Amino acid sequence: WKNKGVCKRGRLNCLPLSLRLNFIMKLFLLRHAKSAWRSFENDHDRALSERGVRDAKTLAEHIANSQISFNKILCSTARRTKETLKIIKENSSYAFKDINYTETLYHASESIMRDLIEETQTDSLLIVSHNPSISGMISYLSGSQVYNFPTCVFACFSLNKKNIDKDVKTEYIIRPKEGKITSLV
Repeated sequence: WKNKGVCKRGRLNCLPLSLRLNFIMKLFLLRHAKSAWRSFENDHDRALSERGVRDAKTLAEHIANSQISFNKILCSTARRTKETLKIIKENSSYAFKDINYTETLYHASESIMRDLIEETQTDSLLIVSHNPSISGMISYLSGSQVYNFPTCVFACFSLNKKNIDKDVKTEYIIRPKEGKITSLV
């Protein structure tokens, strides 16, 4: 418990209730990489395009080089979100602790996404999902007027779980483009 308020195993349930209710979480939001559009495909089963694979690899290198890690990952069950996550994980497997695939994130509303954030007990959460909810959450948390962020956008926020509406700091909003990482704020 001496280690920044978290027990050795990194679990929040080791903390007293008063601290668990008022802790800072690193929230990472990732929109899947560019997918292929083929009229004969079911939307849920769309794969990444060549550009999507390249962008995911660029982002994966950035995550590895920046030594970013996630204690909990919630990922949509759609093929393109799983493929995006797989590419990133291949480049920095140490960064991924607990991965959960959930149908709930496929066509989730911003309200459902907020509920998932508030219910998840971790100090570092990555959500891999789709528009419009990812762009909506990034816009809401950052106070931005952008409502359609590009594919493979990756945002990081520090927030107080007790007051997600007011106590939020935008760390960065970035995207891979032509083999480089570009800031969007």
